[in-house]
Amino acid sequence: MNYTRYADPFHGNGTIDLPAPEGIAAAWHFIKGLCGNTHPGAVLPFGKYSVCAYTGGYSSGYGINQVNSGEPIRKLMEKMRIIGFSHFHQSGTGAIGVYYNYAVITPYAGEKLDSYTPLQEQAEPGYYAVTLAESGIRCECTTAKTGAYHRYTFPAGGGCIAVDFENDGLYTESLRGKAADPVVQRVSDSELRASVTLQNVRFHFVLVFRGAGALDKNGVYHMPEAGQVTVILSAGTTSMEHTAEESACNSMDFDSVRAAASDAWEEALGKIRIDSAEDKNELRIFYSNLYQSLIKPCDWGDGGFLWEGAPFVVDFATLWDIYKTTLPLLFTLYPSISEHIVQMYLRLGETLGKLPHCFIMTTNTNIEAKQARCNAEHSLYHAWIRGVPGDWEGIYRQMVKDIFREDFRDFTESGTCPKTTHTLDMAEGCRAAAEMAAALGYAEDAEKLETLSRHWKNAFDPATGLLRQDSDYYEGNHWNYSFRPMHDMAERIALTGGKEAFEALLDRFFGFADPEDVSGRFEGFNNETDMETPYAYCYIGRQDKLAQILRAADRYMFRTAAGSTGSGGIPGNNDSGGTSSCYVWNCLGLFPVSGQDRMFIGMPKFACVTLALANGKTLVIRREGTGEYPVSASLNGVECPGLMLAASRMMEGGELVIRTV
Repeated sequence: MNYTRYADPFHGNGTIDLPAPEGIAAAWHFIKGLCGNTHPGAVLPFGKYSVCAYTGGYSSGYGINQVNSGEPIRKLMEKMRIIGFSHFHQSGTGAIGVYYNYAVITPYAGEKLDSYTPLQEQAEPGYYAVTLAESGIRCECTTAKTGAYHRYTFPAGGGCIAVDFENDGLYTESLRGKAADPVVQRVSDSELRASVTLQNVRFHFVLVFRGAGALDKNGVYHMPEAGQVTVILSAGTTSMEHTAEESACNSMDFDSVRAAASDAWEEALGKIRIDSAEDKNELRIFYSNLYQSLIKPCDWGDGGFLWEGAPFVVDFATLWDIYKTTLPLLFTLYPSISEHIVQMYLRLGETLGKLPHCFIMTTNTNIEAKQARCNAEHSLYHAWIRGVPGDWEGIYRQMVKDIFREDFRDFTESGTCPKTTHTLDMAEGCRAAAEMAAALGYAEDAEKLETLSRHWKNAFDPATGLLRQDSDYYEGNHWNYSFRPMHDMAERIALTGGKEAFEALLDRFFGFADPEDVSGRFEGFNNETDMETPYAYCYIGRQDKLAQILRAADRYMFRTAAGSTGSGGIPGNNDSGGTSSCYVWNCLGLFPVSGQDRMFIGMPKFACVTLALANGKTLVIRREGTGEYPVSASLNGVECPGLMLAASRMMEGGELVIRTV
C-alpha cells in the first residue's frame, strides 16, 4: 500500500468550512478559530529541517491569515503572495510568540519584487513545489536529515537568488523577533556562510549552490543562462565548524533526496496499516492526520544550543498540547524519536534544573508557563510504561527534583495551587512518579509522593461535583477540566454523588441534556483542553454515549462541508499535532490515559488495523460486528475488564478484538 498518496500536506493549512453540526455536536462550543495552522512544507518525520513558501501569514509563516485566537478568521491578503522560501516553522500553533521562518531564499528575474504570485502549487510528504507567475521560475523543495534542498528552474537567463538571513517571524512587528550581530561570508563562487543571533540563539548557516552561476560579492547568486540550480542549506546552533561538517554530508542530488524523503514518510505512515478495503476519502483523512501528527517534535541530532554530543530534540510547543495524545502515539510506535526524547529530557533536567513544558529554539523556557504543570512527568511516565529504553534512575531523579522545585512549593507544602488545574496536574504527576519510585525501589519516596497525590480533592467543590469555580482557567472554564481521567476515579465519582449524578453532569457538558445552557460546554475537539473527556463515560459503562460523541466528531469536526474548497480538515489549531493525533487515537479505538498505565477501549473506525509497535511487536485491532458501540474486548483471548487495557499489556502485541452491538 502506498500510504504517502493518502497523506495531504495541505491538510489543516487553511480556514475550515465545517458541515453544519446537528444533534449533540450543535451544542459544542468552539474557543479557537476554525483553522489548523499547519503548513505544506517539505519536512521529514520529526525532521530538523522544514522548507516552505513564506508569506508572513499566521502562524506558520505560510498562508493568508492574520493573527487570530477565535472567530472570525481575519485575512492578511485575499490571494496568497510569496516572499520567498523559509526554513524552520511552527506547526499548528497559535500565539506561541516564536515563529522562526529563518533564512528566506528568494529566486527572481529582473528587479526583485516584494512578493510573487504562486501558480501550480503542489505538495506531497517530503516535497513542496510552486511556480512564480511573474518570472515563470519553478521552485521545488525537499529535505534530508542534514539539509534543506531547493531546486530552481529558470526559464531564461538573468535569474538571481537572494538570501535574507535576518528574517525572524511573521508579517508584523509584534510577531517578529529582532536579529542580532549578523555576519555573512562569501566563501567561494558557490558557497555562502552566515551567523546570526535569532531568539537569543546563535545560528550558523552554510549554503551551497550547484549550478552554472556564481555568487557576487553581496551574496546574490546570478544565473547567466536558463537552467537549473540546486541550493542546499544546512544550519546549526553549536558552531560553524559543526554546521560545515553537516553540509559536507549533502552529496545526493535533488531527485535522490526527494525519493529518500518519500521513503521515510512511507515507513513512518506505514506504522499504522489499515487492512480492510475502506473509502479512499476516509483513508485520506486518516493518513493526513497521521502525517500532521509526525511533524513535531524535531530531532536535531547530537547537539543544539545547550549542549553537544547528546540528542537534542526541540519544538515541544507546548507539552500541554501534546502530552495527552501526540507523545503517547510516538512512544507506542516510533522507537528512535522516543529514545531521543527521553535522553533529551534527562539532559534538559541536568542542564536547567527543571523539566520545562515548552522547549523550542529559544533560551526562554518559561513560555506559556501558566498552561499546566508536570506535563513532563506525565510524558516521561508514558515512555517508561511503554518500555522506551533510557536511564530511568536518572530520569526519575530529575522528575522528583522538578516536582519539588522552588516555584512548585505551593503544592508540595500546602497541597493547593492558585490554579485548580495545577493542583490536579501535580497530584496526578505525583501519583505517576510514586508508581515509578516503587518500581525502582524507592519506597520512602513512593509513600511521600503517594501522600501528595491525594491532594487532588482540594481542586473540587463538593457542593457541585465540579472543579472550584473561583479560579483562573486556561482556554476554558471549570467545566472543561472537571472530567479528566484520574487515578482515583471511584472516589472522584463518589464526590459527585455517585454514577447517576456523574452521568448527569457529563450529559449536560456534552449536550445530551440542557442543550441551551452554554455556560460550560465541550469544546468539540477545537482545542486540546478537554479532548480526552468523552472517555469519562467509560467509568460508568456508557460506551454508547462515548461512541455517539466520536461519531459526531467524525461527521462534523474532522472534515469539510460538501462542495467546500480549501485546505481545512482540522477543527482548530493543531498545536504540534495534538488535535490530529487525538483523531488518530479515536479512529483506532484506543485512547491513552495521561500519567497512567491505562488505555480506554473505544469505537474503532476501521474493521482491521495493524500497528507496528516501537518494540518490534505487532498489535492487530479487529472490530467484530457492525454495531454502534463496543460492549466487550479481549487481547489474545483474555478479556479486558471495563473496556480498559493496560498500556504495558498493549505493548506485548497480539490481537485486540473489540465487539460491538
